[in-house]
Amino acid sequence: MKPLSILIAFFLLGLSPFSALCGSKAIIIDLKDGNAKVTLLKGKAYLVKKDMERIRAIVPGDLLSRGSFVSTDKGSRIELKMPDSSSLRFDELTTFELVSTGIDKKKKKRDIRVNLILGKAWANVSRFFKVRGSFSISTKTAVAGVRGTLYRMNVNKDDSVIIKVYGGEVMVNSQNTADSFAGLLPETVRAARPYAVSGPHPVSIEEWTYIISSMQQIVVYPDGTVTKPFNFFEEEDLNEWVKWNREMDKNKMAL
Repeated sequence: MKPLSILIAFFLLGLSPFSALCGSKAIIIDLKDGNAKVTLLKGKAYLVKKDMERIRAIVPGDLLSRGSFVSTDKGSRIELKMPDSSSLRFDELTTFELVSTGIDKKKKKRDIRVNLILGKAWANVSRFFKVRGSFSISTKTAVAGVRGTLYRMNVNKDDSVIIKVYGGEVMVNSQNTADSFAGLLPETVRAARPYAVSGPHPVSIEEWTYIISSMQQIVVYPDGTVTKPFNFFEEEDLNEWVKWNREMDKNKMAL
């Protein structure tokens, strides 16, 4: 099923993909809602919200708020500048929801949460808000929460998830522990960081939490079981999607 068809199906059923797929309670933080700005669009992407009568095409410069569901077409990509100045990019045939866009720049607090339903995401997270608040991307089986870092996430058609970290640290936990760890900073669990292993090793437990360091990855299987973090080498990971994002990040740093 194409991502646009997924969007239509959920709204015809009157369901939220985030609640239907994840089933975890939302964490409410008293912050002002911000907007995510569409800073780049290659090809076509579509937007739908509960207060909209129809799905519409997205154009560069659009401001997207919480509750927005976005789907990219084949051969398309989109980049969003989040309210905290973080950059999120999504590849072709990707569907995601902006669950929360809470921001307080004076207090350096944020509550930014994205639900990746299907496809590929690349996150370059702002370090300005490293003191307080949360930034996370969730899937049906896992939640990846970060501070300032660089990582990517794939959600495959079978609901398996791959998370690869290129800089900083990412705390990944199972969906059924998401509420317990929402907003938790990496330092509070740093001592429990697992050591790297040579290859994937499934962990068959209902609840789990790992800190994924730079140049490590983790695989979450459709049933929610997970590998322990293991190393990867950048030269073996340079597919077209990674090269494009690396170049985009390099250009932004040069500005």
